[in-house]
Amino acid sequence: MSDGPVDAEERGTGEAVAAATDRRLQRLWRRRLVVFIVFAVVVFVADQIVKVAIRGSLEVGEKVEILPFFAISHTENDGIAFGLFPGRPGLVAALTAVALVAIGAAILSMLRSDPLVAIGGGALMGGSISNLIDRAVHGEVTDYLDPARWPALNIADIGIVCGAAAIVFALLRADEQRGTD
Repeated sequence: MSDGPVDAEERGTGEAVAAATDRRLQRLWRRRLVVFIVFAVVVFVADQIVKVAIRGSLEVGEKVEILPFFAISHTENDGIAFGLFPGRPGLVAALTAVALVAIGAAILSMLRSDPLVAIGGGALMGGSISNLIDRAVHGEVTDYLDPARWPALNIADIGIVCGAAAIVFALLRADEQRGTD
């Protein structure tokens, strides 16, 4: 090797390695994007199917006890989580839509960091979109899973909470790994 500037062959090898790395990262991002979309679609579709079934089979307020501590019910919620901000579905829908755009952009930018981000992000987005559709179409969200001593919820809510937890776990794990490097 010479002590002078990098020769053309060395520069060509470095560029080839950089290009190969970029291609690998793009493939990884695309695979994780597919995982993200699949999880979003599964949570969205599952929640919407159950909501249609509940609306078609139970009157609002009606419950079917499954276990002493759990029932299937038809509850309508015009607020956000745990019934906060009731009576303002337009405001809640608008805030949710703005938050979804920001959260979606953040998740897409983090897809390469950890596969859990794709899984959690998909679940979070699928659940959020499902509840947003309810707000836009019905003016409120249909909840149907009714555990004792806890507000009624739905599959979308579970997707949102579990998805957010998975993302936080992935980010904490990444921070921990950076700290030990």
